[in-house]
Amino acid sequence: MEQSRRRVVARILLLLVWAYGNAAAIYALTIMVSDAATWNESPPGVKVLSILFGVLILALEILWLLLFVRDLFRGEGTQYLLSRTPQGTARISLRAIQASLLRRVRDLDEVIGARITVRRPADKRLKVDVAYTTTEDRNAILVSESLRRALRERFEEIVHPEEGFEVEFDVKIDGFVPGVPPVEEKPEGEPEEGEPFTGPRYPID
Repeated sequence: MEQSRRRVVARILLLLVWAYGNAAAIYALTIMVSDAATWNESPPGVKVLSILFGVLILALEILWLLLFVRDLFRGEGTQYLLSRTPQGTARISLRAIQASLLRRVRDLDEVIGARITVRRPADKRLKVDVAYTTTEDRNAILVSESLRRALRERFEEIVHPEEGFEVEFDVKIDGFVPGVPPVEEKPEGEPEEGEPFTGPRYPID
């Protein structure tokens, strides 16, 4: 709840800054245009470009305002997923889903390190971006498939979205690290390296 309030306050402040900047720009343009002598002496091309530029800026500002208002009212909902079960409905935050998926990835032996970002670009669509590091001796294709399968299984364990909801896993290889060289096994009875040979040891089987 506290984070939601901070988000709303931050957006209101941003809106006030936007309104102040536009008011200052409109005031400056009004003063320039009101000077009839300067405007009339300007070349026709400059007048056309000035009008087109002003219209473009106004259109972009209106578009920005519409997106801002939409995000203001929908921002809280896009940060949660509805999980429906026979026992009831629960809201799970994207941050909680992201943390759970990251823990699942870190349990895999073939993954050295990973970064996960969970986004919701549409109402019924979730995108999970994964970038991981593995060793050079691993088959990257098999590791990616194993990682994608583990992520999907974990997601289905913690979230039961409504019908028609799509989840996309975008898995990328972020880098390779040298693999651990195999340890050579020494035959039984052979002295360790550096141990002086003192002759046969008794009793001998």
